Amino acid sequence: MTARRRKRKKSSKKVNISLKKYLPYILIFLVVGFLIYRVVLLLSFKVDSTQIPKENLSTDSSMVNTLLVFEQDERVVYMESITYSSSQKNILRIPIPTDIYVTEDEVDSYPISSMKAVGEFLNYNYGRNYTVEYMSNLLGLKYDNYVWIVDSSNNTDEFLSELSVWSILFNLQFSHNLRNNVYSNLPILNLIKEVNSINQFLSSYESEQMDISACCVEEVTLSSDRVRRQFDTTSFDTELSKYITGLVSREVERERVNVEVYNGSNITGLASEYARLVRHTGARILRYDNAPNLYEETVIYIPEPEGYQNSLTLIRDVVGNNVKVRNERPQFVTTGDIVLILGEDISN
Repeated sequence: MTARRRKRKKSSKKVNISLKKYLPYILIFLVVGFLIYRVVLLLSFKVDSTQIPKENLSTDSSMVNTLLVFEQDERVVYMESITYSSSQKNILRIPIPTDIYVTEDEVDSYPISSMKAVGEFLNYNYGRNYTVEYMSNLLGLKYDNYVWIVDSSNNTDEFLSELSVWSILFNLQFSHNLRNNVYSNLPILNLIKEVNSINQFLSSYESEQMDISACCVEEVTLSSDRVRRQFDTTSFDTELSKYITGLVSREVERERVNVEVYNGSNITGLASEYARLVRHTGARILRYDNAPNLYEETVIYIPEPEGYQNSLTLIRDVVGNNVKVRNERPQFVTTGDIVLILGEDISN
């Protein structure tokens, strides 16, 4: 063997030794680089907001309402409302059939599945806002959170089981499908946190499910060969009241508040609309009616505030935290512990 060949052999051995020596460091560098890349993608993961005004969303944490909507081919294919109470350790699921009609007027009647299209027709790019706000009014629930998934055949169970930090970081297909297709008032990390909480509550809290099809849908005969499934608001309120008592916080339950609601604006129906929202927080509605006079501003009267602070918080959450509170009774005769008078400002 010549001296040149011996030198070349020694040189190749040194290269092999160098590669083996640095290979673990190279692998660690690549793994760390990949993790940093995925974390940056997670932090930059944008959840498009439908820009629903904040005052239309609840901020009360004693009873949290979340609306989940699944859209495919421009139609709502699945919808579910979830309400939980950490105080009572109770969670209520309300799957909402999307084939039921939500208006009684034959001319303007449409099913929930077409609700986004109706909103888009009324105002371009307003379909999701319209749907969330309409469902809030239809069910009499002020939502804390909404989650809208586009181009997905998933239902709630599949979505709740799939969404996590791990799936965003390492399930490339799931992360790709979700990107630019999720709309919510929650940023992605807050959304993952909320989903994790719901999953934990479903396994550890007392879980109930309300069947709208069984209790709250009326079949309306339009002709000999046409029958339409119509949402029955009165039946829904009656059925929901059976579950509300198990969701109201113990603090509100102990206060046993009685509330009166009066419409002091020139918009008809506001008293009954807000009485529903207040009732669904767990308060007892003594009466709702028109106020004897018009009011420019909404006012909450509470003559004995020390005994109803938790209930007052809920009512302010319904009408807005900027509403005036007076520790007295209005000028006309009332008997409620809290009297809510809706003014022209809230009708706007």
